[in-house]
Amino acid sequence: MPRWIHIALLIILPATASSQAFSSKGRFSVEFDRGCSPVTINITEHDGFGDVTRQYFYFEGAGITSSQTFTYQETGTFEIVQVIGSDLPDDKTDTLIVNVLESIKPQIEITKCSNLDISVTSKDSYYDSIRVYFTTTDSVTLVNNQKSEFSFSSPNLVAIGLKGFFDNADEVCSTYFEELLPISSIEAPQILSASIKETCKDIFSMYLELAEVDTLVRYRVILDQSGETTLFDNYLFQSTLVLSDIPFTKSNYCIQVESYDPCNDVTQRSSAICAEPSQLSLSPFETLYSTYDSAGIFINLDEVNVGTFDVYRRIQGQEFELRSQNSSSFTDPIGSLSRQYFYKIDYIDSCGQVLYSAETNPPLIESDEIEPNQYLARFTQPVNSIDLGISNEYRTGTTFSQSTGDINSPEFPVSLNAKDGSPRQFISATSSYTNGLILTSNSEAVRYELIIYVPKAFTPNGDGLNDHLELFGLPTEDAVTNIYSRWGQLVYSSDQPSPGWDGTISGSLADEGTYLYEIIFETVSGEKRRQKGTFTLIKK
Repeated sequence: MPRWIHIALLIILPATASSQAFSSKGRFSVEFDRGCSPVTINITEHDGFGDVTRQYFYFEGAGITSSQTFTYQETGTFEIVQVIGSDLPDDKTDTLIVNVLESIKPQIEITKCSNLDISVTSKDSYYDSIRVYFTTTDSVTLVNNQKSEFSFSSPNLVAIGLKGFFDNADEVCSTYFEELLPISSIEAPQILSASIKETCKDIFSMYLELAEVDTLVRYRVILDQSGETTLFDNYLFQSTLVLSDIPFTKSNYCIQVESYDPCNDVTQRSSAICAEPSQLSLSPFETLYSTYDSAGIFINLDEVNVGTFDVYRRIQGQEFELRSQNSSSFTDPIGSLSRQYFYKIDYIDSCGQVLYSAETNPPLIESDEIEPNQYLARFTQPVNSIDLGISNEYRTGTTFSQSTGDINSPEFPVSLNAKDGSPRQFISATSSYTNGLILTSNSEAVRYELIIYVPKAFTPNGDGLNDHLELFGLPTEDAVTNIYSRWGQLVYSSDQPSPGWDGTISGSLADEGTYLYEIIFETVSGEKRRQKGTFTLIKK
């Protein structure tokens, strides 16, 4: 059975209207003169004029009628005019005002308690009173700011009925429902993170993130600095909370959050997060980092509810210039993904002062060619506020074909990717942190010179070593090899790159000496290329 804890007015059956609203001269009345649309009124006549005609206008512009019943479908204020028979004195009319109002959901405040209890407080000033139906047989009537408590018998989902009433009116307003899930116990909230930041000189804000909140549980945020101060006492509708302009001094502090059970007047507190002044999270750059992406350079900033960030950008070798003013993370559009960019960011407090400054840049890479398809790369670590383990890796090639390697020093050699022979390639880098964050560098454009490696000499003597003139680095198998004597005579031709020329002409070993080669081949993109050169045949 349900258990009442404290109740204001327990009503099992609806009350019925016992009074009436009279016209200005008292000649007629209606059961009530206020109600929710649609409103049906019934006129009762009280004059002593005897058997005379009595007719009515129910609103301005309406036709006259002798009917004593009328239903108002629309909302508004209406005047009923009664007109009596002509054989009476000059005073033949009497009036009564009827207000037809919109039916709206009554405003209440529900607070969950332990033991499947709830507390309900009326916050409604629209109706004269409201009725709360906890079950089909248990209800309570409340006026504004009046409270009642009720205990449910099971933790199942329930729907509380709500209906508004006007004094002396029938139950003509609609019933609305509020669903909730009673709980067995109020649990202490878990704090995931808590920090205090100086948003203006000597003005502080607190930032909280809780693991989970119940929107019908009342929470309190407690700051302890030589005594406790309640900074917040209300309901939470999301798990993050920012409290601005809190009473705070730069001294040791502890933060706790508690849940409050008003039915039993008890609280449950979270574990405390405590720190010394040196550990204060005052900087608005706790999560600052930057990375190249397809739209430009993304700069990750803390969200601040007051103040702004002035962002200055410098291209390598130039001066800083103001790019934008923001209050949170943003992407800076850039002209080229190959260029190197550096950023200086000022946090401007709500007083217009520069309170904090920081610098950031993504991982950066540049390179110089040291010989064909060989480059010396120089790597610059990312600058940000992330204090975690980091590993760096470079990439070479094109979008579709890449080679990778670890970066272990600021300078390192790079061999370009020969898999597809694309003449335009890139060198880039990534920085990976132990929390899974990956930052991307600029892309350094480099030119790949497609060169087929042909040995300077080979020895076709049948010893199993260097017996064929092998070709290395062909992008595809679509290739023709032509060998010429020193006088230009074609001595070998094949469209099979492997295993290569075995040094024979018509079945006999060719003479020792210098020969010319010509390789006609096709790249991955279908482009025809030709490479010529010389080599030496040695009979040893």
